Amino acid sequence: MLREAREWFDGAADGEIRALEEVPGIDPERLRELWCAEPELMLRLDGLHTAAQRAFERRTRVAVTDELLRALRAVAQGADVARLETAVALAGTRLEADTATAGARGLNTGLTCGIVISPVILLVVFALGEWVPRLFGAILGCQEQLALAGALVCFAGGAMGAVFSVIVRLRDPRQLIRDSPGGAGPAADPVQLSRALRQEGWYRVVVGWFLATALYLLVAGGILTLLTPPVTPAELCGPGPLSADGHGALVRTWFFWGAIGFLAGLNERWARGLLRHPSAAGDEAAPPPGDGARRS
Repeated sequence: MLREAREWFDGAADGEIRALEEVPGIDPERLRELWCAEPELMLRLDGLHTAAQRAFERRTRVAVTDELLRALRAVAQGADVARLETAVALAGTRLEADTATAGARGLNTGLTCGIVISPVILLVVFALGEWVPRLFGAILGCQEQLALAGALVCFAGGAMGAVFSVIVRLRDPRQLIRDSPGGAGPAADPVQLSRALRQEGWYRVVVGWFLATALYLLVAGGILTLLTPPVTPAELCGPGPLSADGHGALVRTWFFWGAIGFLAGLNERWARGLLRHPSAAGDEAAPPPGDGARRS
């Protein structure tokens, strides 16, 4: 059970990678003849055989490896080469699906971790906001507490906006990280892709936090006057308890800051360009190397 949970999270454990020449049951002389007769097919078979042995899911690893070797043995014993071509094509499709599964699982895990950790961070920040001023002999008043609460609500909205932005734009999980120099495909390591996208998902949530916090400072500080909260903390705080209208205004204020944070988090996609080389945009638009050759 523990092994299955670990493999779901981080992929199947690495094993010994065996070359085609090391597989029992295949005549080495016949294998050399196939390399001479079908060099391109055998080269692709060799690459897929290696990729299958480090597939993300164990069942994919076993099924694809066994099918490739079964077809190779059949061709080595006199079967039509078309059987091996079919097995290679199916293996490539299944390994691409395995890579996409690894990427999606890593991304979803990273996003989920960011969302789960957000409330914890909110509670810690709120507790520090209450505790730290007391070290200097100060106590947060009503207005300061409401301002801090509004900032935390905006902070949480930024995390939700960032996650929503990723979900609505996601077509292939591999779109969200920089393509490897050789292009993504069966040759890409699915375990590394999963780990990279897990970090990417967490990074997206963090970007949403900072964008929401920055927008809160601009609006609450009066720098951005296009958006104004329904009421200010000064209007809510008074000598007596809040009235029914005051409670309604407080709730509307929290909704306002949550919406502001959500809108800020939606812009996490633009923050990515600030951390990349200007040529990255052109690289993303260009097709991966080798696509043209495969289409032709």
